[in-house]
Amino acid sequence: MRTWTSVPGAILLALSIGACDSGPRALIAGEDACRYCRMTIDDPRFGAIVMTSHGKIETFDSIECLASFVAGLPATAPAKGIWVADFEHPSHWIDVHTAKFLHRSRLRSPMGRELAAFDVAASPDSLRQAYGGTVLDWPAAQNVVRQSAFAPTGAPVDLTISGAGAAAATPAHTH
Repeated sequence: MRTWTSVPGAILLALSIGACDSGPRALIAGEDACRYCRMTIDDPRFGAIVMTSHGKIETFDSIECLASFVAGLPATAPAKGIWVADFEHPSHWIDVHTAKFLHRSRLRSPMGRELAAFDVAASPDSLRQAYGGTVLDWPAAQNVVRQSAFAPTGAPVDLTISGAGAAAATPAHTH
């Protein structure tokens, strides 16, 4: 038996599936939560987004949490896309593989590893002059996280759980 509620439900499902495959979306400060540490995202300048192999959008409050999450992704299900917010223009998303990262700058990232992302067009000299620190690429930024106390536990990321029950599936770490 067909009901009126099934048609709107099907439309909402189709819209949500389409929205997941469209790429990054703006982070909502004070509402979005970090997929890795579960903290509320307060400063979108340090934010990141992953589109999983299933097309689901996962949000992050820091590059540290992003790197830890990516390290736990199964090799059989790599992300479809990974983007970081441009620190100077947080509504602008940068493919993580082309972004420049500053480490140990005067910028204080939410998880304390002092990592911030910038657009590829930014001059390394101008970034160092403006904020201090060392300019890195994505693999080097991942190494910074691996070598810190924030290193991922090695536990695989469960991509099938989200919402209220997701905290139990998230790898444990300290801040």
